[in-house]
Amino acid sequence: MTQLMELRQLRYFIKLAEVLNYSAASRELFITQSTLSQQIINLEGEFGVRLFNRNSHAVSLTPAGEVLLPLAQATLDAADRCRKSMEKVSTIEKSRIIKL
Repeated sequence: MTQLMELRQLRYFIKLAEVLNYSAASRELFITQSTLSQQIINLEGEFGVRLFNRNSHAVSLTPAGEVLLPLAQATLDAADRCRKSMEKVSTIEKSRIIKL
C-alpha cells in the first residue's frame, strides 16, 4: 500500500531543513528524535530519494531536498490559506444561520 504524504511530514522536513540538526528540530517540534527520523524516512521512501545527507557530525540537504524545500513551503502556505478561507466561510455561514 502506498503511503500518502502528510502536511505534518512536510512541517517536519522544513524544520529539519532550517536547523539541520535532529535534536534541535525535534525539540522545536515537540516530538521525539525517533519520530522525526521515522517521518523523514517515510517521506524519502514515498519520493524515492534521499532528502538529507546524514553522518554522525552533520545534516545537510541533498539536491532533492533543496528542490523539495520551496515546494513544501508553498504547499504549507497554500494549506494555511485554505484553512483560513474555510474559517471565514464557516463564520459567514454561522452568522446566516443565526439571522434566520
